[in-house]
Amino acid sequence: MLYGYIKKNEFEIIARFPWDIGIVSFMVFPELMKTSEGASEKIRVLLEDPYFDLLEVMIIDDVEWKKINELNRLYGKKFALGLQPVILTRGVNPSATDEAERMKSVEVLLREVRVAGGRGYKAVGICSGPNVEGSEREKAREALIKTLVELGSEAAKYNMNLYLETFDVAWDRKRLAGPLQETVKIVEKVREQAKNVYIMWDLSHAPLLNESPDLLKSYPDFIGHIHIGCAKRVGDKLLDTHPGFYRPGALNTEQDVAKLLTVLSDIGYRGAISFEVRPEEGQHPMEVVHTAKSVLLRAFQLYLQAETSM
Repeated sequence: MLYGYIKKNEFEIIARFPWDIGIVSFMVFPELMKTSEGASEKIRVLLEDPYFDLLEVMIIDDVEWKKINELNRLYGKKFALGLQPVILTRGVNPSATDEAERMKSVEVLLREVRVAGGRGYKAVGICSGPNVEGSEREKAREALIKTLVELGSEAAKYNMNLYLETFDVAWDRKRLAGPLQETVKIVEKVREQAKNVYIMWDLSHAPLLNESPDLLKSYPDFIGHIHIGCAKRVGDKLLDTHPGFYRPGALNTEQDVAKLLTVLSDIGYRGAISFEVRPEEGQHPMEVVHTAKSVLLRAFQLYLQAETSM
């Protein structure tokens, strides 16, 4: 829960942040991408924080989930499953052109979708497989469409949405689904069979894709979830490492977040906005969390100031 305060002439204005606020727990605690051991104690601090409405989690075993679920009886937070690390680091490829490889990947993802649905999660996030150029590119897109239909259809059985996150195609992660205009065409085809599939747009990926929040205005019905964080510049390279705001090389600012909030308001966005920030070497995880919270508060103030000046 977040409230913003500004003073306009003789008036004092207090406004409640209009979207649910989430956080990607496995970026705050990167070790959770490898194992769920101790997940309940790490996630406890996020459950206890009234700032957050939604926690995005990676694969969590039944023992740790039972502890988390018991803790959450006090707080009533929502959960979503993030399967992007499974695709990025474990050889799972939802856009594989080899059908046997694709089906094997789908089975891995379907299994986790079913677990998430059984636990009452609200959504599942994935990304595409590696970028493919040349004659194989269209085959990879068709394979991704097929996978998204299968995963979206399964998620719908549990009243969950499926979010396809866009990544860069050339700088760092080099995924198939990158520029928003191209990804919309993929989701359009998917929605012929699965209506619950949307795009997850990440502010920290915008510099790597040469995109701006203004681009979202053209596709309001396709945006289902938002991440906010930072890309990183190191020399002449752009990296998708999600450093905390204000860290050396971090590219995104509170002005960028304020611009995004304005666009989301203009398009009538009703989804959640999640922080995706990761501690760098020597940083305490909560440092990046607290900094991100202050950035969102300042961005909300800038948004309110702009809105009240009209």
